[in-house]
Amino acid sequence: MESDELLIENIRKGDEKAFKIFFEGFYPLLIGFADKYLNDGEASKDIVQDAFVYFWKKKEDIFSIPSGKIYLYKFVKNRCLNYLRDKRGMDSISLSALESEIFYRDTVLEEELYHSVYKAMQSLSPQGQRVIELTLEGHRNSKIAEMLGVTINTVKTIKQRAFRNMRSGLSEQMFVLLMSVRQFKSIHTCL
Repeated sequence: MESDELLIENIRKGDEKAFKIFFEGFYPLLIGFADKYLNDGEASKDIVQDAFVYFWKKKEDIFSIPSGKIYLYKFVKNRCLNYLRDKRGMDSISLSALESEIFYRDTVLEEELYHSVYKAMQSLSPQGQRVIELTLEGHRNSKIAEMLGVTINTVKTIKQRAFRNMRSGLSEQMFVLLMSVRQFKSIHTCL
């Protein structure tokens, strides 16, 4: 938490190294997020680049990493919808589904969860990473044991340790998810 506060403080002061750290950590998530709307890798990259340029110009208005991320998500969402309206001429039914707060919320949650799980997995041993990857792909313990040439009990032990280690890494990432859900609920109750 303290490092996030220092990072945003340095970004607000114009520290390009701090901005680069934030950019490199969040860029892949925003690309994935934009691509859920556009299904066009190049257009997604262009929009996300524009978002970070705009973010840099408005850096003094951002007071926390989570608020900065939410700001960027909203910016990218709006630019993607504009792109779809202008460039693709989507029908109103398809566009209204993408404009919904439910689609937005679910897409943010999916990207944040994927990033959180991936980040937590990086702290595991190579064998732990492989067991978790195979588990997330839907393989049963017996199949994982066969694939890795170990016993089922070894897989269970590795999995138990891996999940325990990942749990602590995931807890720090949940604030952005909660804020996104909270924003959706406040908008929904106003309707």
